[in-house]
Amino acid sequence: MSRRQTGWLAAALIMGVFGIWSILGMVADIAAFRGGAWVEAWSFQLSKAQTQNEFFSPQDEDWQQAYALANLAVRLSPMNADYREGLARIHEARFIMAPIGDPEARPEREKAIASYRDSIRLRPTWPYAHAALAYALVRAGGHDAEMESALAEAARLGPWEPKVMEAIVDIGLDGWYRISPASRVIVSNTLLRSQSWAAGQAGQQHADRVWARVEAHHKQALVCAILPMQDERNRQHCNSVNWK
Repeated sequence: MSRRQTGWLAAALIMGVFGIWSILGMVADIAAFRGGAWVEAWSFQLSKAQTQNEFFSPQDEDWQQAYALANLAVRLSPMNADYREGLARIHEARFIMAPIGDPEARPEREKAIASYRDSIRLRPTWPYAHAALAYALVRAGGHDAEMESALAEAARLGPWEPKVMEAIVDIGLDGWYRISPASRVIVSNTLLRSQSWAAGQAGQQHADRVWARVEAHHKQALVCAILPMQDERNRQHCNSVNWK
């Protein structure tokens, strides 16, 4: 075989490998998208059930299908942090309304925690993964050092990310009397930032969503001792007549 023929063969092999890699990537993307669609549907059904004080859990057949899709995406593209997070969310969804620390839910929640850890190893600077890990650890029954570390990393990496801020406040107020003084400072600073948001209507909506978490945990008195009263919005929130 001549050098020219060898060169053409090598080029063809490289193109073939690249083509296969591209096809596998497309299959992984489709699988991850379809698995994520199940999670979105379940989130909507969960919100509806909670509004009506009803119980909701994914159908086992649906969950198995979603898990197979998410797991396929991870197997085809094991270095993709998004796919690891998607798999974690599906593990969490299986017992989506189970109480914190529920022993039946624990195996799936532990798998979710492992997947979030994998995602963070692949993309350590993504604040949403740290916030999601903190949530997963709480659901598994842990207000421990790892949970507080995840909370701190979420705050450090995404101090102005709206959903990250909401998660920090939600988790922090829920476990206020169990978390360390350092973690309380992180939660307090996040509350201060959230209620100082002045980015127009979107900022107001974000501030209101954080305040809704304060109301859900019935921590208005605690939070109002932290917030500055120069702000009219804070004065309105902290008027006990307006407390739910």
